[in-house]
Amino acid sequence: MLKKLALLLLLFISVLSTDASAKWWIFGQSEETVATRYLYLNDISFNELDQQVTLYRDLLPDGRVILRGKAQSGKSQIGKIEVSLDNRESWQPARKDANGSFEFSFTPELNKTYDLYVKILNTTGKSNEVEETYRQLTVSDSDIESIIRTTLDSMVQAYMEENPRAFMASVNPDFAGDYAFLDKAVRQDFGAFDGLQLAYTLNNVASGSGGKVYVALSYNRLVTSAYSGETLSDKGLTEFTFSLNGNRATVLSMKNPLIFGLSDAANVANGTVNSSENDSVLAVGPDGTLDLVPVTQVGDDSFGGVIPAPENLTIVSFSYPDLEMHFDIPAGISEADYDKVIQWSTSPTGPWLDDDMGSFTGGTFNQFTVHCRPEIWTPATIYYRIAFERKADSERGAWSNLIFVP
Repeated sequence: MLKKLALLLLLFISVLSTDASAKWWIFGQSEETVATRYLYLNDISFNELDQQVTLYRDLLPDGRVILRGKAQSGKSQIGKIEVSLDNRESWQPARKDANGSFEFSFTPELNKTYDLYVKILNTTGKSNEVEETYRQLTVSDSDIESIIRTTLDSMVQAYMEENPRAFMASVNPDFAGDYAFLDKAVRQDFGAFDGLQLAYTLNNVASGSGGKVYVALSYNRLVTSAYSGETLSDKGLTEFTFSLNGNRATVLSMKNPLIFGLSDAANVANGTVNSSENDSVLAVGPDGTLDLVPVTQVGDDSFGGVIPAPENLTIVSFSYPDLEMHFDIPAGISEADYDKVIQWSTSPTGPWLDDDMGSFTGGTFNQFTVHCRPEIWTPATIYYRIAFERKADSERGAWSNLIFVP
């Protein structure tokens, strides 16, 4: 008996003496969902990329492909993050911070195919849905950049010259934010400000299937308010989606912060770019007044008495059909004065539908459970977002970040 106890003690000591980086995962399993709060491939939103992705050599920063994101796992810690480029034959560690932010980069070979997966493990050994992170990546030396620049240059010139017909000629009739809304918003922009100066820099271009091209760009802007005469400036990072037809590209969608159509951001923009570069950005109020506001508040119809967005919307747990969510409550918002509104979509770019308030159960104002309805539920295809609605006048504020059911 003493020999058995001695042997067990020896084995226990042997485990404890193992390298600390290898033993974080050995203590049990967790039911908490492991996922990414956001994920970008060379500044292009990962969720919006098709499975087959082409990047362009001339636009790679220092010739590298860069994957960055932030992992989350409910109350558990993120243990490690790995990336495979060879269809899971091997895994390489990503650089990870204590808060779950991570980055992985590599120098690709031209025209080589990379089968990319991202694996996230929390400290109990639970993993994300690795299959959902698959992207087949190639790098091309084609000059798609010149095609995109031609369209953007034409739009910027027409916009600065206040020529709506020439501007809309570069917009696809199937524009996701509604072609007519954009046309009207651009004309209202012309009445809101004068002396516009707008410059952009292409950061990256990626193409997917169906002729779609995803573009990330930085911009600098200077305008004078037509109402107050005040001069305002902003800069930031935003994204476009183009439709490519031969050697011509037309705009399919744009994100906040918008560089065109600011007067109706709520209907024009499809999503918001999550970037530290987007601090205070230019917004146009219903009366045509200009101001600089946080990017999360752009598109709020109560501009001037802005209803802020719920912050840090996350998944606490998911066991079909019950999805538990949590968000942080910004200053000035109370349950006595505001309701929360939830919308769902099968695409990160919409269209969005209000969910039945009866689907909320239990919990508190900012942590509650939603029942995923079986007729719309398919793994990894339902996206959710939250906004506050003022009880006094049913006015809705800005939308939170997106989450998706893994």
